[in-house]
Amino acid sequence: MDTANEVPANLRAVAAFLSLDESPTTIVTHLTRDEQPSERDWRVVYSNPAFQKLPDVAHQLDDICHSLNRSLPVNQPLIALHGQVLDGGSWQTRVSEDYCIVIAKARDEQVPATVKDGISHTSKATDLNWIQSDRPGLSPWRKLFCGHDWASTSLGPMSSWSEVLRLYVLSMMSNPQPRLLVWGADMALIYNEQVVPLLGAKHPSCLGQNVKHAFAESWSEILPVVEAAYDGEVKSVNCFPLPILRHGFLEECYFSFTALPVVDRDGRSCGMLSELTESTTLVTAERRRYTVNQLGTQLNKLNDLAELWPVVLAQMDAAELDVPYAILYTVNTEVTKTVASETTSIDSRAVLPKHAQLVGTVGVSEDHPGVLKSFPLSDTKAEGRDIWQACNEAWSSGEMVVLSSENETLPPALAIAVPHRGFGDQVKTATISPIKAMAGSEPLAILVWGLNPRSVFGGEYQIFRSVFVDILAKAAALIQLPHEQQRAQKIAEDVNHALAQQLRLTTLKAERSEARFKRLADVSPTGMFLFDASGLPLYANEQCLEMLRITEAEYLAIRDSDGLAQRVHEEDVDEYREVWTTMTEKKMPITAEFRLRPSLQANKQNGTESDTWLSVTAFPEIESDGTVSSMQGWLTDISHRKFNEELLAQRLEDALENKRQTENFMDMHSHEIRNPLSAILQSADSIETLLSSIKLPLHDENMVVPTHVGEDIMDAVQTIILCAQHQKRIVDDILTLSKLDASLLVMSPDKVQVPSLVTKALKMYEAEIGRAGIDAQLCIEPTYDELDVNWVVLDSSRLLQVIINLLTNSIKFTQYSEERKIKICIGASYQKPTGKHHGISFIEPQQIRTSRSPVQEWPGGEDLYLQFAVYDTGRGLSEDEMKLLFQRFRQASPKTYKQYGGSGLGLYISRELCELQGGQIGVSCGDGRTVFTFFVKAKRWVPSEEEDIAALPVPVRYASASSSPVVYSKGGSTTLNDEADQLGTPREENGNMIENFHPRQQPFARQQSFGAANQMPVFYTSQVKTRKDSSDSTQKALHVLIVEDNLINQKVMSQQLRRAGCTVHVANHGIECLNFLESSTYCSSTTPLSVVLLDLEMPEMDGLTCIREIRRREAIGSIVSHVPVIAVTANARSEQINNAIEAGMDQVVTKPFRIPELVPQMERLVAEVGG
Repeated sequence: MDTANEVPANLRAVAAFLSLDESPTTIVTHLTRDEQPSERDWRVVYSNPAFQKLPDVAHQLDDICHSLNRSLPVNQPLIALHGQVLDGGSWQTRVSEDYCIVIAKARDEQVPATVKDGISHTSKATDLNWIQSDRPGLSPWRKLFCGHDWASTSLGPMSSWSEVLRLYVLSMMSNPQPRLLVWGADMALIYNEQVVPLLGAKHPSCLGQNVKHAFAESWSEILPVVEAAYDGEVKSVNCFPLPILRHGFLEECYFSFTALPVVDRDGRSCGMLSELTESTTLVTAERRRYTVNQLGTQLNKLNDLAELWPVVLAQMDAAELDVPYAILYTVNTEVTKTVASETTSIDSRAVLPKHAQLVGTVGVSEDHPGVLKSFPLSDTKAEGRDIWQACNEAWSSGEMVVLSSENETLPPALAIAVPHRGFGDQVKTATISPIKAMAGSEPLAILVWGLNPRSVFGGEYQIFRSVFVDILAKAAALIQLPHEQQRAQKIAEDVNHALAQQLRLTTLKAERSEARFKRLADVSPTGMFLFDASGLPLYANEQCLEMLRITEAEYLAIRDSDGLAQRVHEEDVDEYREVWTTMTEKKMPITAEFRLRPSLQANKQNGTESDTWLSVTAFPEIESDGTVSSMQGWLTDISHRKFNEELLAQRLEDALENKRQTENFMDMHSHEIRNPLSAILQSADSIETLLSSIKLPLHDENMVVPTHVGEDIMDAVQTIILCAQHQKRIVDDILTLSKLDASLLVMSPDKVQVPSLVTKALKMYEAEIGRAGIDAQLCIEPTYDELDVNWVVLDSSRLLQVIINLLTNSIKFTQYSEERKIKICIGASYQKPTGKHHGISFIEPQQIRTSRSPVQEWPGGEDLYLQFAVYDTGRGLSEDEMKLLFQRFRQASPKTYKQYGGSGLGLYISRELCELQGGQIGVSCGDGRTVFTFFVKAKRWVPSEEEDIAALPVPVRYASASSSPVVYSKGGSTTLNDEADQLGTPREENGNMIENFHPRQQPFARQQSFGAANQMPVFYTSQVKTRKDSSDSTQKALHVLIVEDNLINQKVMSQQLRRAGCTVHVANHGIECLNFLESSTYCSSTTPLSVVLLDLEMPEMDGLTCIREIRRREAIGSIVSHVPVIAVTANARSEQINNAIEAGMDQVVTKPFRIPELVPQMERLVAEVGG
């Protein structure tokens, strides 16, 4: 090696140092041999650069090796070379561990006298310092060695040791093999660290003591060897038995060693150096290998199991050291009476099907207490230390069981010492091995084996036991095989016979099953088919052929899947091929529908060509290797179903078209009716307002209007208003009815205070109540206050519709009675009302209508039932008349219409609306009064964290509106009204809170009796004055743009608004509206504008398009601020109203409406937008 990096790791530091030295230096080591060498072989480990520069380096190395052999005899340790000068005086040596460093000497250097003596004193003092002094960094063993009390031994303190002794000790301690040194006449023992495990517990007490104490057990055999070495003889001993106390017991050990004489400086023998090698494994393995070979040789000659067991026992008997004792049992299936009586003392159970029978023993007699003659075998695990329990465990598990004294599993009767076997020591471990002839079969025998007490059971010993048992099991299998073959042959013949019989029976069953299947397939209305993976047909029943319109010959002539594809409709061929691929490649079942190619089979009704539709369900048969072997399935003719589906689709389309046309018809008629109604109401209001604002009698030089004429005019105006209201209600009822029939009526929940809602209904009809002189009352029942009902969640508009229907019905039938009273009662409960409180029975629902917004999904808290009762003193109803109520277009009697009018829809719609809100309705009549009672389901309103119920505004109490139109906006819907309160002071009657409703006095109202004055008196009411003041202020504030294509409505509305004090501009359609906006203050011009009243149905540009354009211009900045726009339309359906709001309308007012009620709404909108 040339570089320091290539030398061994423990020499790299030395090599690095020598690489800088100018003196040629090389490091060599000697190679060891197994045989006795005549001289040492040397190997060069490292040469420094100075050495490499020498001439003929190879020759120099050869000379150095020969000089080393001459200087160091073979029997001397390497340390003897330390400090020597080689032949010629050119090289000097140093020794470190197993390496010799050879260094070139200077020419003029003299050899010290100490070198001639053999050892340099200076170098010795340096290298052996760990023996002479306490050096740091020593190993634990060297620390123990140096710290030993040598002064108490014959060797004396280490400082007094001779130079030869130190050299031998140093050499021995550096040797990795076990080495012993016996020194002096007292034969003091010194050993290296590798000997410590061999001495066991005798270390370190024997260190420095007479060698006899360390090997007292074999001293008689060792003494001659030691004496021979002291006499100068070299002795070699192989496999010398030397028991060692290690692993917790006296272990069987064998050692091979060479005893070398030790010579002092004077050439006299002074001790012995022994090179030890443990050969225990070689000895025991050879011994056990011989036992196994003998067993195999003997077993090969046997032909019967009865001969097997004695041979096994004989071979185990020969293995005295490895088998202290053995007990062998065979497993039998029969138990004799003798055996049963012997096992009675062991187990009180009855004779078992399997039992173990003693065959023989080794090392112990059959009468030994630990030996059982027989015992039962079972799978039940038993507790205890008896041998039969351990044998049961081995037999049931099929695995070896180890018993040991250490864990107290070895029975005391088997923890014994057998003379002349196993060294005569007590057995501490035994194994129980089941002998199985074949893997998976039951054991034939059970072998109990006491193990060598001086050997560790592991490694080589365990392999020996395993091989012994395996040879035994295989021999048993070979012996038993012919018997098993004969038995198997008999079983096979029996099985073949049974299978043949079974095959015949199975064949008959298959033939019968096939016949039954064929009969079933022939009569089945379903087509059945079977194809192979390539598409070759294998089977089809008659129905399948008939459906495919193909003969059996044509069917069997198909060669692949394309052959069947020719029968499929050309539009369905791609789908057919995809289905076939799904089965053959994806291996998945399919369900599909196909049409066959058209045939000229004329339809009997119309003579046209018809399609044949087939439904197919099929699945692939997959083999074990994953390939598809066949495909089978069913065909069903679904042509009739497809025809029905087409017919149903056509009828559905017709129904939808009819519904669309009906809605168009309703929309058109509603629009056409509401438009003139609006003009009628506004014209009548105009006349009424004019007559109310002037003094009568009216006269000038050309005309005089007497009082009775003015009264007749006012009666005519009121009649016009009432008729218009009636016509509007009919239109509203028809719209509601159409939504009910189409199941399009949506419940829209919002929070409301119910008493305010009832007050609203009363105020809406105060004119009729006042005109008829009816005493109207609102009654709050105790249950309402007991449940602390305040705000609730329900559909207030639909509830109000029911209350209005019942209220107008009561007004209609009460106005001609002598006693004219109406009372509306409100109650609440957690349970569903029964009606007994008001003496009625609710009508059972005719049908269950599905609400598009069920009460259960509404927001809010707990459920409540709100009950309403409307009492009146009308003419009453008979039992037969009550039966006709709540039916569609039915009234109590034919006279009802003649006397009172009506359409017969109001009560029917009320019933439907109640049921949609989870309620019911009913009626009763008696004692001069009629009561209509209904209830609806609601939820108590629970305010969110952001809401405060105390901060909610008090609900508006609605004033008179002969026909109060609803104003729709994004925030909900309200009714046009003014806000005067007309409820009296509450009073308590029978636990109920009663409030009287006081209609306002109407100018020119019909009185109970008329005076004789010829002319009508003049009335100036506070209401008229207030409205006049309001008009004056409005005239200054509101600038209104009316966008209306109907010139009559445009004219009437303009007159009414101007009379109300507004500045009015008109436009005929959306384009004119946009043009006007460009000239208004909203586009940085001068014309003031407050609000736009925008019709929806117009030519040129309709209202929805116009409002979208307005909002678009607002978004881009063309219009500088938000324009208040109210849609004024005769389109009253909720969808149409929602479309208008979504398009950008601020509010929607449905026609007909009254200007006095519209003006306050415009003022509020302008204030909201401006604020």
